[in-house]
Amino acid sequence: MLKSAAVLIVLIAVFTDQTHAQAPTSGKATAPIFGGAGATAQRANPFQGMTGTYAPFHKTSDGQACISVHPISRPQTVNPKIIDQVVLVSNICGQSIRVEVCYAGSKDCIIVPLVGYQKLQRTLGVAPGSTSFKYQYRELY
Repeated sequence: MLKSAAVLIVLIAVFTDQTHAQAPTSGKATAPIFGGAGATAQRANPFQGMTGTYAPFHKTSDGQACISVHPISRPQTVNPKIIDQVVLVSNICGQSIRVEVCYAGSKDCIIVPLVGYQKLQRTLGVAPGSTSFKYQYRELY
């Protein structure tokens, strides 16, 4: 009785680990894309990134990227010295895509879920008097 229970526990552990290892693309993301508002643009990386590490970007049938992110800095109405740092996230494809937008090099992020052909404006953060900020975004699977 005790031996069969031990065998059952081992079998459950083996099959549970295999099913988690075979999850198709959950938890994957595309390579980060950088941008900024009021800041000098980052230079293009001359080195090829690691292939096969990131999920592919969603693209239209003619090869355009489905997702685009545009920064907006605007002063608050009550106190113009406080600046809202906003991103406009657009999806030009028919499928739903989740986008993670972060301050560049930070874990301070927001998740923006978009349905097909949708544009959403979201506040990334607030800063005292600073109209420039750098961000990075990636598509989540």
